[in-house]
Amino acid sequence: MYQSEQENVAARRVTAVIVHHGDPRRTVRAVLNHCKLGVFANVIVVANDRCQRPDDLKDVKCIWLVPPRNIGFGGACQLGAMSCRSDVYAFFNAHVTMDSASVECCRAAFDIDNVGIASPYIYHPRSGKPVVDWKYTHCIRTYSRILRLPIQVPLKKGHIKDHASHPVDLLDNDWASGGAIFCRHEVIKDIGWDGSYFLGLEDVDISMRAKRSGWRVVTVPSAIAFHTGESTRTSTIAAYYSPRNNLWFARRYYGRGIQALLTTYFLVCLFRVAAADVLKRRWPPHARAATRGILDGWLLWPDGMDALLTEPMWLNGD
Repeated sequence: MYQSEQENVAARRVTAVIVHHGDPRRTVRAVLNHCKLGVFANVIVVANDRCQRPDDLKDVKCIWLVPPRNIGFGGACQLGAMSCRSDVYAFFNAHVTMDSASVECCRAAFDIDNVGIASPYIYHPRSGKPVVDWKYTHCIRTYSRILRLPIQVPLKKGHIKDHASHPVDLLDNDWASGGAIFCRHEVIKDIGWDGSYFLGLEDVDISMRAKRSGWRVVTVPSAIAFHTGESTRTSTIAAYYSPRNNLWFARRYYGRGIQALLTTYFLVCLFRVAAADVLKRRWPPHARAATRGILDGWLLWPDGMDALLTEPMWLNGD
């Protein structure tokens, strides 16, 4: 890399935005980790649960924002980014960490003019089996052929080795994971996060709109982030928001036909969920949350990019 190009990378300001909800100790650890790296111009926290700044961060240089209500993941990302001017924004789940070298690799991706969104590989210990979890770390993020559901397809070992030997290569994807996603300032300003989903698919949505506006969405193979495996969402919450938001996404980008086809798929899945509720004696039952999610996928529709005033929908157990 020429010296002038190195200076451009060094001059590009990157601001980290962390969406907080739940245990403040988790977010404190994330803030301290990001600050320790010394690569972020600013670290911003958006406290969706309206938690005040913890005493542990009293002497730490970070911005702690408290919105008037829970505005969801996408809304919090947008609020955090708009509160501070930067060239690139790095949005993080509070459970995700990166090292400075990986952050620098993601920042360098924006030396290419048409790269709008970049993300690292993310190791997520979902299954508890490292071989399986690493398999789904190195993957292509795309859509299923018929239902157009966001999916991750593991790369072949040979493909992984090819990219390891050429670390400056970028891998084009259809969407980037919101666990750790870097966005150019212009993408935030002109496209922005859609907060109406509230929880889930915001990352897929901003990637879709960025690509339709001519931006590349890429994975940086030389960069990796690590997820702790924890989650602030319960399985009941996921049972509601997964069908609802996927149905909204299908209607918005593929039309009523795909939305209807996807509804059939979720109704078939509902029988399996109901059977699991009985066998595992789950309470509250996931099938009830999933049924409500399917119905709201058709009955509700956001007027804009803000979360509905009735969010979060699961609190009343309706």
